[in-house]
Amino acid sequence: MKKGAKRMKHDRTTRIMRASLLALAVTVAASFILPGLARAQSGPAMKPQPAQVAAADAHAGHANHADHSQHANHANHADSDLKLPEDVVVRFPDVTLLDQNSRARSLKSDVIGDRIVVMDFVYTSCTTVCPVVSAIMGEVQQKLGGRVGRDVSLVSLTVDPVRDTPARLRDYARSRGAGAGWSWLTGSTTAVNDTLKGLGTWTPNFEDHPVVMMVGDGRSGKWTRFYGFADPAMLVAQVESLIAARAATRE
Repeated sequence: MKKGAKRMKHDRTTRIMRASLLALAVTVAASFILPGLARAQSGPAMKPQPAQVAAADAHAGHANHADHSQHANHANHADSDLKLPEDVVVRFPDVTLLDQNSRARSLKSDVIGDRIVVMDFVYTSCTTVCPVVSAIMGEVQQKLGGRVGRDVSLVSLTVDPVRDTPARLRDYARSRGAGAGWSWLTGSTTAVNDTLKGLGTWTPNFEDHPVVMMVGDGRSGKWTRFYGFADPAMLVAQVESLIAARAATRE
């Protein structure tokens, strides 16, 4: 590809990324400003929760790194053409993965089981979109509270199994404030790639992986894919919807 064409592609990537970040920044800002204005009418304003501040910092850090050329393709996938969430069919291959504590785990039977799941796909050396995705997961963890680890599981699957060893994932998980019920998975290249293919999120180059998050029910097999930087409230709403659907079937 000629230099001019490459430059045009890079410029387009940067514009898309900045537009996506601007929209996300507006959403995050609104989540702080609007409640604050409402509280100002009725009483003293409350300080933002630590997880909210961390998420906002992650969004800001992401903007600072968005122009790094080594992640240009990855950044381009953050927009993902702004697709709406869609229901998808997934397949779980019969492979063994490793969690952040080096325990052998089956994604289907051990990690998901009968639980409702929120899942993302990251790699620890990423300095652009992955920290934002992990911050979103952190907000989901906070909003769901004690249900994480009991009725709901959070799952982060690496797309770079060669570098992301269990120890490296464990350190990364700690840096992101991951608590009980949030599993970080890696494994052999074959096992991870087969899993990604079954979930519809595999790409030949892991740096080009699509920025998506998924919410599913291990019992019913219903899965929804969310593209780009999903609003944590939207992910939690989908979890609540699946919980309500379960309750309805018992009535």
